[in-house]
Amino acid sequence: MFEPVRLRSAVAQPAPATADAVASRTIENLIITLFWLVVLEGALRKWVAPEYSRYLFFLRDPIMLLVYWQAMRLQALRSMGPLLQTGIAFSFVAILLAFVQSITFGDSRLLPVLAYGWRQYFFYLPLPFIMAATLNEASLIRFARHAFLAVMVNLPVVLLQRVSPASSIINRGIADDVALQFQSFAFTGGGIRPSGTFTTTVGVKELIASSAALLLGVWLTPPVRRRMSNWFLIVSAAALAMCLAVSGSRAAFVHVSIVLVAALVLGLISRSGTVRARAVLIPLVLVGSGVILYPIVFPDALRDMLQRVSEAQAAEMRFSSLGIVGRALYEYVDFFSLMGQSPIAGYGLGLGGNGRTFISAGAITPLGIPYAESDWSRHIVDLGPLIGVMFIVYRLWWVGWLAARSWRVTRLVDRAFPLLLFGYVGVGLLNGQLTGHGTVGGFLWIYLGLAMTSCRLPAARR
Repeated sequence: MFEPVRLRSAVAQPAPATADAVASRTIENLIITLFWLVVLEGALRKWVAPEYSRYLFFLRDPIMLLVYWQAMRLQALRSMGPLLQTGIAFSFVAILLAFVQSITFGDSRLLPVLAYGWRQYFFYLPLPFIMAATLNEASLIRFARHAFLAVMVNLPVVLLQRVSPASSIINRGIADDVALQFQSFAFTGGGIRPSGTFTTTVGVKELIASSAALLLGVWLTPPVRRRMSNWFLIVSAAALAMCLAVSGSRAAFVHVSIVLVAALVLGLISRSGTVRARAVLIPLVLVGSGVILYPIVFPDALRDMLQRVSEAQAAEMRFSSLGIVGRALYEYVDFFSLMGQSPIAGYGLGLGGNGRTFISAGAITPLGIPYAESDWSRHIVDLGPLIGVMFIVYRLWWVGWLAARSWRVTRLVDRAFPLLLFGYVGVGLLNGQLTGHGTVGGFLWIYLGLAMTSCRLPAARR
């Protein structure tokens, strides 16, 4: 699928080997910078320069160009596998499709929206393969340290947002213009669902779930390789638990539960008795501690969360007799209803999601273009029934490959990261907002690269 970059012999050719090593480390630093921009982009848009909010949304793109430049210098993608080749083929087809859509629409003002839509779909697609070809196990540990620091940075923010009114600067931002302010959602009891350093609550959910996967992975890594003190891990776990407790997000609890199930599966299939014991014991201890401490430390947050679950279940029962399960399953079938509505070439890249509003597309798009809530439906609206279904199959292929690879590496080599990272990224890669939400996509593309890196390293050693 992909080949690791093999550094040339430092004895025979010392200068090129040093240059390759420096380029690999540069890519690692750029990935970490990219992660911090995902985490802090919302803070810049809310509290630093809200008048430049739309431009700050693209702040990560120059970093990505630097990543691609360094990858070309390393020839990191010289052995492209079928997954990457197919993704690049889709990107070229989408460019041709965008021209057809602009001609069909008959308005040149649609071109910026199409460019934005192409960016959401394909600009980050090679990133996971570059990461898998250049990063190593030390890179995973180093990245985990930064992820835990990001959780600690968000903790005081979400705690303050939780008890502050929606009209406060900590929640709405510093902008006086209402159009540049950010809307906070309140519980029935009055508490606010915190968004942390992000612009929406979705960012907090992604940070919590992804960091949970890394935290369990580091805990299950032998101390000689993890290079983190137990105290740092304990503080990180406490910060993560508190962010989860006050998040008010059912999705965060469900996603963390999936990661915990992945840890239990790891405990069942690992060949190491120590890993098996720790993979079962640590999730049970974490869950038990949370059940005991949640009503004691955060009684108001627990009350609001239970009220939120009750109200959501009542609404979902009107939607489906299966409740939250029915709502989740609906996202895997609702695209069928759009198959007969969308033109064969689609309406336009980006028009199925927030592209229509992000660059004032709402003023130029005709009424009647359906808004797609899930990514599979978005593919039908953006790419048309034929290409859209093919792209859905492509995502299914990627998920299946990553699941099989994670399972196989875990069975053959005692490593915790593959299954745990798949527990986080698998759902998002399958049908998450990979192409429809900037923050979610930022997390998923980066963590998909980490998951693929974790799958490659042990197998390469073996």
